[in-house]
Amino acid sequence: MTTTTSTRARTRSEVPAQPTETYRGLPVYTSGETPTELMTVRQLEEAGRRRTPGQKPRAYLRYRTRYGGSDMIDLFHVDDTRAVRPLSPRQQAQKLARRTCILCETAADSPLPERDRKRSPWLPVSGRICRPCADAAYGRWERTCRRCGTEFQHRDSVPHYWCTACQEERERGEAVARRLARRHCPDCAVQTATREEIEAADDFRQALGFPRTCEPCKAEQKRQAEEAERAWERERWPELGPVRRWAREVMATPHAFAILDTETTGLGWDAKVVEVSVTDGAGNVLLDTLVHPGVPIPEEATAIHGITDEEVKDADRFGTILPRLTRALEGRRVIIYNKAYDTGVLSYELNRHHQEHSPTLPGSEPLRPCEQHPAAAEWMDAQRWDRCAMLAYAVHVGDWSDYWGDWRWQKLRGGHRALGDCRTVVERIREMAERPDPF
Repeated sequence: MTTTTSTRARTRSEVPAQPTETYRGLPVYTSGETPTELMTVRQLEEAGRRRTPGQKPRAYLRYRTRYGGSDMIDLFHVDDTRAVRPLSPRQQAQKLARRTCILCETAADSPLPERDRKRSPWLPVSGRICRPCADAAYGRWERTCRRCGTEFQHRDSVPHYWCTACQEERERGEAVARRLARRHCPDCAVQTATREEIEAADDFRQALGFPRTCEPCKAEQKRQAEEAERAWERERWPELGPVRRWAREVMATPHAFAILDTETTGLGWDAKVVEVSVTDGAGNVLLDTLVHPGVPIPEEATAIHGITDEEVKDADRFGTILPRLTRALEGRRVIIYNKAYDTGVLSYELNRHHQEHSPTLPGSEPLRPCEQHPAAAEWMDAQRWDRCAMLAYAVHVGDWSDYWGDWRWQKLRGGHRALGDCRTVVERIREMAERPDPF
């Protein structure tokens, strides 16, 4: 009796894997149908094999990507590779140490991250720590009071990382520190108030008077402030020195100077004078009179200087008081706080007056509205305009403006009446003159 072997009786492992296609002249296999002698790079590493220099793939493995596409992986023949040299005992120990947690001493499948206690203060030590040990340490850290070190069952027992007892003790200590601070000098800690005085200061404004600075510390603070001010003045002395010398010259010879100020109907280029005052350098009155502007005074201007139409209805016009103004300024150096503005106002009033009362010569062309009358220009040129007091006082104060790139202008605060402003200018010049030099 003869026996026959059917092909169906063969097992699947006895049938050699067959490529499904070719790619770049090499066979392409599908996943699970790869010959055992062909391996990927990862399979070679797991088998303890390494590719030789210049080794090329023998085939390709096609696999499906997660988005429905496909890609190729190189397959290398085992016979073309070489065996990896076994690790030495020291290398094996180092490899094991990189995978072992220093807290639980459990070896992981891959190297553990190096954790730093400075960046993770909840860790007991720095080193390679597994994730479960790190999470457990963080949980204990959240339940532990930062001050007394007591570990609680739940993190709600340590709100803001302080337990209730430590928080109450801290609040009591802070209250004592606040009471002591209010009774002692903040600079030298010398007692400057009693407990009874602190308790009696129930009113909010009274409580702002504590803590008090002792007299020696006040004197030292004043000395330091004065020294800082002198140092700042020395630094800008090339610009400050001429201002001081000018102010002292005015105070030494006040009769040689005239302080002029005007009040007007506004701030525009066509503002009319409603009041003009002139004093000498000592504040003695040389001229003080209201002026009828010829137009109604706007309410916003009256709100500033307080001069109404009723007050100026019987006043002289600018042309009438011009001779008196000329005599008051004659032979004197004229100082104006805001020189650019007041000289512009005077120039406009002079031009308006002469164009109304001094027509041009026959045969000459009439003046244009923007053109200055020759008589007005002659009067302005005849005056001895001195330094602008506002710019000089800005240098004296020394308040620098980064926005403007210059010294910040200071308000005169003279009451917005011409005579009061003139006398306030005298006070400002006296303040500059009496300031001692910083040397």
